[in-house]
Amino acid sequence: MTRSVPRPNAGIIDDIEDADEKKGYEPEDLTAFHQLVRHLVFDGDRRAADAGRKARRTLADMTLVGQRR
Repeated sequence: MTRSVPRPNAGIIDDIEDADEKKGYEPEDLTAFHQLVRHLVFDGDRRAADAGRKARRTLADMTLVGQRR
């Protein structure tokens, strides 16, 4: 005689996590992300200025890499 094994079901924690994921980013996540981006921009600007250069801001500036000499 064989028995079929019942299919595992998601628990309540999985349901809560799924509902949380549907909400999207939380404000503190966005704040932390924006702080990181500001830090990286400031650091890049400082490094460029220390090297006597200007940080590239537009796509056109970035595509000129290697063409200027």
